[in-house]
Amino acid sequence: PRSVRGTRRYARPVSGEAMAGIRVLLVDAQAAQREALAHDLARQGVEVSVAEDIRGARDAVIQQAPDIVVLDVDLEDLGGFGLLSSIVNDSDVPVIVLTDRAEEPLRLLGFELGADDYVVKPCSSLELASRIRTVLRRMVGRRRVAGAVVSGDLVLDPDAREAKLAGEPVTLTAREFD
Repeated sequence: PRSVRGTRRYARPVSGEAMAGIRVLLVDAQAAQREALAHDLARQGVEVSVAEDIRGARDAVIQQAPDIVVLDVDLEDLGGFGLLSSIVNDSDVPVIVLTDRAEEPLRLLGFELGADDYVVKPCSSLELASRIRTVLRRMVGRRRVAGAVVSGDLVLDPDAREAKLAGEPVTLTAREFD
């Protein structure tokens, strides 16, 4: 797995078929909560990358192409709202806000900035996994196609990190894709 400054990856186990193949970037400055939640999600079959700060999260969104971001906006004095806005404006990656900030003005701000869901801690990993599946189910078929490289029957989509040959998916390692 590729590493990005300030991030760590968790391998998913064989079980957890409902969540298998889902790449989640978990952004939370609170190490204990971040590590526990990452571990629980990985046990459910999710491939989890973690970031503890805004810079690490921005790098991970670009370099690791997660399917979804779970973001605690309480980073660096609520700087996570700026990160939320940046992710929403610069990509099509859905974002679930997961934070202990339950005040209605902050929840509304999160939705106005483009959050796909807003969850107040504490939240079980089972509930979060269900919310992740729900958001991703709504996103099917909505990903942007801009930026795809086409050469004959080969289509490379760097935004989705997908390759297709004659319309059929091609499995590539990260190095092969890059």
